[in-house]
Amino acid sequence: MKAVVKAMNGDLEGYNLTESMSSTIKTLYDIDDDKLQELGYLKLHTGVARRRYYTVTADGQRACRMTKKHGFNVGDAGDNTPHRVGVELTRQYYESRDDVRRVEVSPREGGSRTDLVVVDTDPKRIATIEVEGGRVSADPGVPDDVSSGINDYSSLRHDYRVLADADGESVWVVRNHEVAGTVLRALTAGETIPVNLDRETIRGIESGRVKIGEFNDELDAFDAPGIDRVLTFQQLRNRL
Repeated sequence: MKAVVKAMNGDLEGYNLTESMSSTIKTLYDIDDDKLQELGYLKLHTGVARRRYYTVTADGQRACRMTKKHGFNVGDAGDNTPHRVGVELTRQYYESRDDVRRVEVSPREGGSRTDLVVVDTDPKRIATIEVEGGRVSADPGVPDDVSSGINDYSSLRHDYRVLADADGESVWVVRNHEVAGTVLRALTAGETIPVNLDRETIRGIESGRVKIGEFNDELDAFDAPGIDRVLTFQQLRNRL
């Protein structure tokens, strides 16, 4: 478990969060993930850009006497590994661009914390980014009667307002199309948010029938300053 916490913190030598934990950490350490999940110490995530990851729970961190780092350039204390994977993929993608000077992780934005801010070589902010890991149907242990995505709609609407008030492009990075659908459903249901999508479009995005790239083309016609573009983890991985 200590190895997983180190990996989540970016402190495990020879490993970074763009790699699958099951094919790296598990080959180096004797991890009985079934037993640790039964004890409530470990969560297993699949469907994360085709990789498998672990999250050490709060009980697991107490048991191994290690904690997840949090704060500026790291992330929130409550972030599961899929969220941190998304932050790392986003950071690597923007840092690979010639027009980018720096990428800030978990900076303050008007009293709230955003996931990433991207500054170009002028220097001028070109993007403010929100990352959503959420829960997907491929994750083990998800009951059939529990929907995928994110249940906290009020948090998503708060994030939208933070991005709407920030400088630069408002970018949402989501774990996959299921999470994208949840985000759009939450924003559409928000009375003061100018995102109005019909149910069929949202269901199409959620099911993967409507591609994220096609939806981004439609976003140009929206007058919604808190969402200019949506990217999935896999789209970012393909650009690295």
